[in-house]
Parts: sequence; structure tokens; C-alpha cells
Amino acid sequence: MTVKVLQIEDMFFQEQERLLLWVPVFFSFGIGWYFSLAMEPALSLALYGCLGLIILTGLVWRVFLLRLLFIAVTLMAAGFATGGLKSWHLATPVLEKPLSPRMIIGTVEKVSQYRSGKMHVVIRQPEIKRGPTLDKLRIKVNKYDAVPTPGDRIRIKAGLLPPPPPTMPGDFDYARQIWFQGIGAVGYGVTSPEIMEKAPARLISMRGIRQAMARNIRRSLPGDVGGLAAALITGQRDGISNEVADNMRNSGLAHLLAISGLHMGLLCGAAFFFARFLLTRSEYLTLRYPVKKIAAMIAIGAGLVYVTLSGGGIPTVRAFIMAAILFLGIVTDRRAISLRLVAIAAMVILVMSPEALLSVSFQMSFAAVVALVVAYENLGGSLTIHKNQGWGHKLMLYVAASLFTTLVAEMAIAPFALFHFNKLVQYGLLANLLAMPIMAFWVMPWVVAYLLLAPFGLGEIALYPMSYGLEAIMGIAGYVSHAPGSYRLVPSMALGPVVVIALGALWFGIWRLRWRYFGLLGVALGVTASFFTPQPDILIDNKGKLIGVRNAAEDLELSSLRAGRMVRERWAQRAGQEDAGKWQYEDTAYPEDKWLACDRLSCLYRPDHKSRDTLIALVKDERALSEDCRNAQVVISLVPVNIYCPSAKLVIDRWDFYHKGGHALWLPEKSGDWITVKTVAGVRGDRPWSRRK
Repeated sequence: MTVKVLQIEDMFFQEQERLLLWVPVFFSFGIGWYFSLAMEPALSLALYGCLGLIILTGLVWRVFLLRLLFIAVTLMAAGFATGGLKSWHLATPVLEKPLSPRMIIGTVEKVSQYRSGKMHVVIRQPEIKRGPTLDKLRIKVNKYDAVPTPGDRIRIKAGLLPPPPPTMPGDFDYARQIWFQGIGAVGYGVTSPEIMEKAPARLISMRGIRQAMARNIRRSLPGDVGGLAAALITGQRDGISNEVADNMRNSGLAHLLAISGLHMGLLCGAAFFFARFLLTRSEYLTLRYPVKKIAAMIAIGAGLVYVTLSGGGIPTVRAFIMAAILFLGIVTDRRAISLRLVAIAAMVILVMSPEALLSVSFQMSFAAVVALVVAYENLGGSLTIHKNQGWGHKLMLYVAASLFTTLVAEMAIAPFALFHFNKLVQYGLLANLLAMPIMAFWVMPWVVAYLLLAPFGLGEIALYPMSYGLEAIMGIAGYVSHAPGSYRLVPSMALGPVVVIALGALWFGIWRLRWRYFGLLGVALGVTASFFTPQPDILIDNKGKLIGVRNAAEDLELSSLRAGRMVRERWAQRAGQEDAGKWQYEDTAYPEDKWLACDRLSCLYRPDHKSRDTLIALVKDERALSEDCRNAQVVISLVPVNIYCPSAKLVIDRWDFYHKGGHALWLPEKSGDWITVKTVAGVRGDRPWSRRK
């Protein structure tokens, strides 16, 4: 036993340079632990627990393996406490019940204007007539005479609603996302917003500058080309039509819409080389000052301006932190270590915004960059273009590097794309091979030129040539996305397999000794487990108006195609279907040989794909209760059940939907087995973003 411990200790000693790379991993475990709880933990216990673990780590510091163990646990506790501190600091008040339309006065913080003609306005410190005190509101406006800008004080009559819960248990929680943005209610405008007072010129925020710049870009380049240009320069993607956005997603080019490492690297690199070129033109400056270091600081400043101008999204911040550390390495004459840059960027973002861990942008951005850094670290210089090589060889290496980069990035983000979007893009390699040279060598240089010329009112000089490249990219996206089999929809996968895949990949990527290959086993186990994620057999929406059941082919079919458009689309997506149709049934009293039979009062569902001994009554009218309660093993009623159901093992009625929200049921494979039931309220728990009085 002692020999085994010594062997393990020796392996950790050999890998000690890589130990720091696990810091954000264990910190993320703690954040994930915090968000997974059903109840809000006591912040004092989390902080005292952190302090106690720090003391214990000091006591065992001389024992190497124990030191590593306690450091890991302390990092988890620190992540847990960071999540709690952020929630305690925000304490966003949330609207408890819907409010009928009333007058609202407040200051505009953000405006999103869409190609459809609609507009979303975020109002801070709103004054709500006969309403509660909230920090921020998000209001959808369908009609307006003028577009307000951030800092304007407006008046609008609008109805307000509590932030919507997930469409089904375990689905994306939009209410939690906007809670961390300080938004406590959403609403709909019934009048046009009236601008009472324009923002003073000295108080115009960077957000207002972004909006004005995006508006000017779209005015100079009408249509989707202008919307795409505005997205690349300012980060505002609301000017892109749904068709183009879908084409970019279905072709694997959606990453071009998010300002990330490509954009930041090109901009900071251009600023560095241009500044260094100008400084070296002066013999006086070259001989007396470190012009290379000065150029590096100018590059950092350019990146900071770009982050601020583009809104500071997670991929942008991550890319800027890495670029800043890289250029600081030039200033301090230190060599940058790539994976350490990634780890530092992750820690900065997680400490400032622990909720970012749950966002798809954080997960996909860091998955791609970690995979690429690991891949190129292992390849070494095999794909490096050397000076003495001919143009033909350089072109072949460029194509190979592009294909390899795209393949690695696509494989890295695939588990997260499947988990969040249920979509597997199959021609992403082809689309990126065609589009990336246009983006890197044509579009981005003109973006840099625009940022240099725009302050002088000459930005249009760069916009028009840029538009040719953007049109070519949109053409590639449209062609690839409409090709047969361009993407494949898959049913939703559980969170567990995604975590196992990510940990296995990190184990393989971080370590250097042979034990790293155990990580590939973890990836294989996670991928295998993802195919066995059980899908719910019955779904009921939060309002108790829409029911979905699985037919013999295990496709989801719905009780209605009228109510809940967004719910219907989300259910179909999670089921891996383009859409979910209305269920077809036989008009008979009891479906002895049919999977579904309905009349005007109720439906009887006998699942062909599960135990046929299970009879489920889907009741729409209370007049059907007396009969269905005597025959069905499960009664799901859209009306209150006030009678005894002798045959039913499970009864779910309207009051359950009112108190617990949407339901998901997993029916037994064999007669007599348990029926698994999950609710939206049960999965969300009693957290600050989900509480209702």
C-alpha cells in the first residue's frame, strides 16, 4: 500500500507544473455545486467552511498528497462561496404576480432593435404606477415612433409579468439568466415609448455609442450584410434576420458572429505591428525607448477598447485576457504559457461572474480554445509554415491547419452544442474551410480599418469592401445549411454525460504522463452514456393547457397546435424533432388495441413503447373524472380533481400545475414499476430567482 502511495505521489511530483491548470476546474465544481442545490445555502456557513478548509490545508501542508486533496476541496468551497456571494450581492427583486398595463417611467439601459420591427428595452430604476420597486425591467415594444438610446428617460404603458420559468423540468432557465443581469420582470408595451428627456451628452454611455455605431453601420449597409457587420464590430446581433442566423448555425459558422479569439487576435496583432512599424520609423525613439514594449501596451489598449465597444461578452473577455497576458509577456520579457493563459482567463471570468459557468458561450468558448491549445501543444511545429518552403507547400499546410483547427474545435464543442441545441452540424468542416480565409484575410482587416477610420467619420470607406466578404460568407452559410443532411437533430442528453466527457477531455489534455490516457476512457464512457438518456413520455406545460405524449415510434405528439408556440418549439427541439404534430387518435371509448383514444371530455393513452398495462387518462372536462378515475392507473387532469380515484396510483391535476409548474413523466418499462415524475418547481428549487410568494 505504501509503495502505491509513493508511486502516486511521484506521478504528481512529475506533473507539478500542470497542477495549477486544475485550479479553475475545481473552482467550477464548487460553482456547479452551488447552482445544483434545491435550497439557497447559508452564506455564513459557506464562508466559515472556506476559512476552516484553509486552516486545515495549512495543518497538513507537509504531507504532499493531503495538501493537494485539501487544496482541491478548498477551491471547490471557494467556488461555492463565490456563487453565494454574487447572489447575496445582487439580491435582485422579482415581480411576484402579473400586473395589468400601467404607466412606467425609467431610464433606458439597453435597446435591442430587430429586423422584424420589434424592439426590446431594458429600463433601470423604473417607477411603476401602483407597482412594486424593481431594479430593472425588460419590455417588448411592437410599435414605436422613435428609438430611444441608453441614458434617455422614457415613459411607456406596459403590462408586466414575472420572468418565465423553464418550459419543462431541467430545461434552460431564462429567469435565472436575467436575474443575474438585475432584471426582475418582463413586459409588453401597449403604447409607444415616449422620450421624456434625452441623455446629456456628457453622460452618454459606451452602450449608447455601440448602439449609435451599429445603427450607422446598418444605415450604410442595409439588410443582413449591415446586421452582420454590426455584429462583428459592436457585438449587437439583433440586426441579423432569423434566416441568416439559422443558416450560420446550421452550417457551423455561428462562431463567426461572436467576437472571440479570432477577432481579438487580428485586431490586437494589427495594432501591435502597426504601432511598432510607426515607432521604428523614428531613429530617436528606437535608440532611446523600448518600442516593442510600447507597441505591446498599445495593442493591449486597442483590445480594451474593442472589448468595451463590443459589449464585453464572455468569449470577448476571455480572448482579451489571453491577449493582454500575451502582450504583458512581451513587456516583462517573459514567455507566455498557453494553457496557463486559458486558466487565468477562466478564473478571472468565474470570480467576477460565477453564473457564467452555466452559459453556453462560456462552455463552448473555453472548450474550443482548450482543445486547440492542447492539440497544437502536442503537434509541436508539424503544421508550422517555414520561410524556405514554397508557396505550394505553404498552401497545403494552410489547408491542413484550417481543416485540423476546425475539426478539433467542432469535436470540442459538440457535446455542449448537443446538450443545449440538440443539433449536430455535419458539414461544418467544409463551411469553415471556405469561409475562414475570407474572414481572416479580407473581412477582419477591414474591421480594423473601420475602427481606425470611424472616429474621423470615414468608416464607410472600409464598410463597402467589407460587405463583399460578408456576402460571400452568408452565401456559403446558405448553401451549406440547405444541403441535404447538413445537420441532424438529436434528443436531449443529460448533464451527467456532458460533465464526464469534459472531465475526461481535461484529464487527457492537462496531464503529460501516460495516465493521461485514462481521460479517453472517460470521454468514451460519457459519449456512450449520452445515448441512453431516457426521454420523458408525457409532458404538461406550466399553465396546464398543453400535453405532449410519445407515440409507438417514440415521437412527441401534442394535444394542440394553438397554445404555447414557444413551448411547442422547445419541446420538439428537446425531443430531436423539427416539429411536433397534433396527436391522431381513434374515437372509441377504451383503446384496447389503440395507443390513444379521445372524446370531447378526455383521452385515454396506452403507451405502445412502454408497458401496455399502464392506462393514463388525460382529462379535459370534470365530467370525465368519475369514469376515468375508476379505470386509469394515472390521471392527469387539466381541471381540479375533487373526487377519490380508486384505481389511480398517481393523480396530477390543475392545482399541481399551479403550484409546481410543468410536469414530466417517465412511464415504467414493466407493469408495476415506479412512475418517475419531475416538476419545474422541484428541479428549480427554492432559489432567489425562482421564489414566488
